[in-house]
Amino acid sequence: MNHRTLATLIAASFCLTACNKSPETVTDSAASAETTVKTHAELSVRQGGAWEGQKYVADGFTFEPVTSFTSPDQLTDHSYYLRYEGPGWENDLVGYRLYLDWRNGIDVFVKTTSEMVLPLVGQDGYDSYHELSDWGGDALKVGKSVGLGALGRWVDNGVEHFRQVDKTHWNLLKDGGDTSEFEVRYEGWDVAGVKADVTTHYQISAGDPSTLVTVTSSTPMDNLVTGLVKHDNVNYIEKRSEHWTMIATYGKQNVLGDEWDLGLALFVKNSQIAEQFEGPHDYLFKFVPQTSYEYGFFATWQGHPEQPQTQQEFEAFMEQKLQRLDASTGH
Repeated sequence: MNHRTLATLIAASFCLTACNKSPETVTDSAASAETTVKTHAELSVRQGGAWEGQKYVADGFTFEPVTSFTSPDQLTDHSYYLRYEGPGWENDLVGYRLYLDWRNGIDVFVKTTSEMVLPLVGQDGYDSYHELSDWGGDALKVGKSVGLGALGRWVDNGVEHFRQVDKTHWNLLKDGGDTSEFEVRYEGWDVAGVKADVTTHYQISAGDPSTLVTVTSSTPMDNLVTGLVKHDNVNYIEKRSEHWTMIATYGKQNVLGDEWDLGLALFVKNSQIAEQFEGPHDYLFKFVPQTSYEYGFFATWQGHPEQPQTQQEFEAFMEQKLQRLDASTGH
């Protein structure tokens, strides 16, 4: 896809907002600005069918949004039960999704618009979001990695995902306004005979592409990791501040079209890093064994006019983010 085609899509996305407004709506836009939805989090479950083994079979794709959910035992990758395979969250700049199955990877939805788009994603053919549309699309190839900032456990020179979990629960905590939040609770996550109950809390705020993650565990683990997917032929970037370390990649790693650079960044508290290294599929941080952790991540894409347009701008945003993190970190 060339730049002219994407520019047309971007223009169309803004028309979704401006061209569909009545004169009264445009006139009263300032008065209604304070009610504008700036962030969103959701999970939608398919309706009207039944399980056949590990596949949910139904006529058509009708989904119901929920505020809480417990994964059925048969849920796995490509079960066609959850809209875009798990929860999604977004703000005016970017969106993300979490595979709510054994993969537990985090993917990126790039956006061309500041409007909330996730309620429409996956409604027109289930996985149509893999193609670039007027709102954006699914940009990241996660593969065998943890994607952008998901958790795993390092065992035998590889990352073990969430293959053995007694129960997985999702709960919506806050939706809309300046901040949206949700949590995922994993009961009995068993790796190499060591079980732990782990809760991950995700928060996104308007005006910042970052997702902040708080993790609590029932027991300290000496092999808990988070990471950033490794792709060939992209630039690796690393920056440190007093309290945080940030790693990033920037370049031609956008599955929607390599003409457009995708930036990915992951930041972790220095005091919580036991080791930093590369795995087969990820750049990884191993956490110090304890029961609570804080970290975060963000993605940027040139197709959104308010996102960094060059690697220089991306790195400048990284440095600004580190400054803000340091300022908010207790001494």
